[in-house]
Amino acid sequence: MKKYLYSTFIILSIFSFSGCSLAPEPKVGVSGGATSSIMKTIDGGVSWEAKGKTAGKVSLNSVDVLSLAINPYDGKNVFVGTLRNGILKTDNGGEDWSLLNFPAAKVYGLLIDNMQSHIMYATGVWQGYGKIFKSVDSGNEWNEIYTSPSNGPIVVSLTMDKFNSNTIYATISDRQIIKSVDGGSSWQNIFAAPGPVTKLSIDSTNPNLIYILMVGGTVMRSMDGGRTFDPITNNIGSGSETIETDPINSNTVYTGGRNGLYRSKDAGNNWEEIRVLNDPKIFPIKAIAVNPSNSGEILYGANQAVYKSIDGGQSWSSFQLETKKIIDIIRYDVNASNTAYIGLRTK
Repeated sequence: MKKYLYSTFIILSIFSFSGCSLAPEPKVGVSGGATSSIMKTIDGGVSWEAKGKTAGKVSLNSVDVLSLAINPYDGKNVFVGTLRNGILKTDNGGEDWSLLNFPAAKVYGLLIDNMQSHIMYATGVWQGYGKIFKSVDSGNEWNEIYTSPSNGPIVVSLTMDKFNSNTIYATISDRQIIKSVDGGSSWQNIFAAPGPVTKLSIDSTNPNLIYILMVGGTVMRSMDGGRTFDPITNNIGSGSETIETDPINSNTVYTGGRNGLYRSKDAGNNWEEIRVLNDPKIFPIKAIAVNPSNSGEILYGANQAVYKSIDGGQSWSSFQLETKKIIDIIRYDVNASNTAYIGLRTK
């Protein structure tokens, strides 16, 4: 139990800690100056607009965003998992949001089935227990499909195989990685990591090529669908806080954090540093997104600033969000490559 609680504490600390910087002030790129915990661009990041109108008592200005999922068949249908307010949903591209009837208040992982978009998965903490829930009606009703054995471990992340939506990976704060090949009906424990795993990412074309990021910044790789993992941190050192695979090019993966921004084009055997505008030691890179239609377009977030490159990271433009929260998630709409969402949370 002590190990479980310690791991959970470390995970929560990673998700909530951030520093301050003496880096130059980025340009202001917010439409109207309004802010919300959800920001949206429809012009490829030239401007960002707050999306905070809700029908109920919950205000998107006050929530902390932990997860975000965009319907792969309808980009106006977006779901947001929060720290204390469950799941919020929009059907009109963020103009209006409503609160779903989800059992748990804290939602770390959120997935929409990439073959059948009415099927969804979400993780939550319910009565102290880490759980995974599944919905087959677009989030109206939820059924529990996994629970942790005690009130300590939490389910930190969910990742779906791009080519087989029945294959799902979940990472648990007690260092376990579990896998389902039948849409969550049953699970198998495939790996006990050296430390708590904060994120798992799968290659764009090879579902057997998997990367995991652990607390402390170590990156590990599996080339056999998760049966074995080996560290590939080598020259990038520790300090990574996020990892993303290129949505188009196989074997290409990005990682970022206090150690900077790095890219590998050979599945993590070798890494190249991408020079960024801010000082990542003071303003860590918390989120990375690669345009699903153009791998040369990259977004990354550090504290309240969004940085964009259209030449693969050789040069960057910057945009300041007028908020005290930090950028934790960036997601492109696969149906509209100029559209992206940012999720923010309290430092």
